[in-house]
Amino acid sequence: MVGEQYPDILSYVDVNGNSVDVKCRFRPTRGTTFRKKQDGQEVQVSFDIAFPIDTPSIRLGTVFMATNERGEGFIFGQELLSFHVGSYHCLGSC
Repeated sequence: MVGEQYPDILSYVDVNGNSVDVKCRFRPTRGTTFRKKQDGQEVQVSFDIAFPIDTPSIRLGTVFMATNERGEGFIFGQELLSFHVGSYHCLGSC
């Protein structure tokens, strides 16, 4: 049985104050990866995030929470460190 491609939900409040829920898939990173935040500070990446191709761009530094397919919250108050629109899907990291 094949599970849903984007079983998780990333939730945040946009710049207009609207609550936004986006379908996605969180995958723990392999090895040690660091990204620079907007302030220049380097932080370790914990998850890579895959989004459907039609996902609207999400601003870097957006603080979000994540819920898994069982409705359990597993990330709280995390910053989005990267967001990239690719040919087949969008990718992010936190």
